[in-house]
Amino acid sequence: MKKFTYTGLLILLLSACTKDKDNIAGADEINRLTYIIDDNKFNFSSFSTALGRTGYRNMLAQEGPYTVMVPDNNAFVKAGYVANQQVLTESAVVLNSLVSYHIVNGTWELNKLPYQFNQEIAAVTGAKMFVTHWIKGADTVLTINGSPILAYNLPASNGMIQVLNTVLQPLVHQTLSDAIASDTSLTFLNVALQQAGMKSLVAGAATYTFFAPSNAAFRKAGFPSVDSINRTDAALLQELLRYHLFTGRKFIYDYILTTGATDQTEQAMLNGNNVGITLKKTGVKYTGITVKGVGNQVAANVTKENLMAGNGVLHIIDQVLKENQ
Repeated sequence: MKKFTYTGLLILLLSACTKDKDNIAGADEINRLTYIIDDNKFNFSSFSTALGRTGYRNMLAQEGPYTVMVPDNNAFVKAGYVANQQVLTESAVVLNSLVSYHIVNGTWELNKLPYQFNQEIAAVTGAKMFVTHWIKGADTVLTINGSPILAYNLPASNGMIQVLNTVLQPLVHQTLSDAIASDTSLTFLNVALQQAGMKSLVAGAATYTFFAPSNAAFRKAGFPSVDSINRTDAALLQELLRYHLFTGRKFIYDYILTTGATDQTEQAMLNGNNVGITLKKTGVKYTGITVKGVGNQVAANVTKENLMAGNGVLHIIDQVLKENQ
C-alpha cells in the first residue's frame, strides 16, 4: 500500500510541474528530466544537487530519451549524505561516477520486463546493473541491484524516472578477487583464497555469490592472524571456502522475494552442502537475512550486503560458516 501512496504523491508532484502544451511555448523543454528532477525538491533535492555538479545535467536536458534511476532523499541519507551540503562537498570524481551509474540510454518501462531475476541492463557508461521483476504475495516487485523501486515509469518528455530507496554503488571491481583484495576488512579471506589456490576461481569469467567472512569472523573461528591461515592445510581451507560461495548472482532481496511463509530456506553452496537462510523482519517489513552453517551454534549476520563485482556479488558476514560442530 505504501508503494502506491508514494507513487500517487510523486505523480501529483510531477503533474504540477507539467505545463499546458497549448498555452506555453517550449512545453517539451520544460517537462524534460532535468527540470522535473530540479522541481521535485522534497523528494529529489540530493540527487539534483549531485547532478548539478556533473555534466549529466546538460545531457538530461537534451532530447534523449533517457531513463534515470533517481534515489530519493531518504536513500541519500542512508548512504551517509544527511544534508545537501555533504553532497556539495563530495569529490566531483565520486559524484560523476555515482550519477552516471543511475542513467540508462533509452526509455525503460521496467515493469514490462519478463518475470525474471537480475536481468542485465547497462548504464550510459556501459557499467552493468541488474533488474528483477517478480511477484511476492499480492505485490509485483521491481528491484535494481537488489534495491526495491519505490515508484516506476514516471514520465518526462525526454524519458522517464524510476525512484529508488537506495543509492546504487557504481561497479568498481571487475572480479570478486579484486573486490576482496581491496577491502581491508577481508584481508584474512584474501590470504585464505591464496593459500587454498582459489584466487583464480573468483577472478574468472564464472559468476559467484560469496558470503565473505570478515577478519573478525576469522579470528572468532580460531584464526588469530594471517600467519595462522598460511599455516593451515590448503585442502582444509579450500573445503571451508567452498562452503561460502555458490554459482550465480544473488542479492539479499532476492531471498526475500523467493522465501516462503516460514521465512526460512536453504542455499546450496559450491561444495554441494546447504546453509540455512532466515529472513529478518522489523514489524511487517523484511530487512535482510541471517546465514547459518550446519555447525554454527548461532546464525551469522550480514554486515555489508550487495557489494558488486563484474563476476558476482559479495555479502560480508560476521562468522565463518561451519559444517561441523
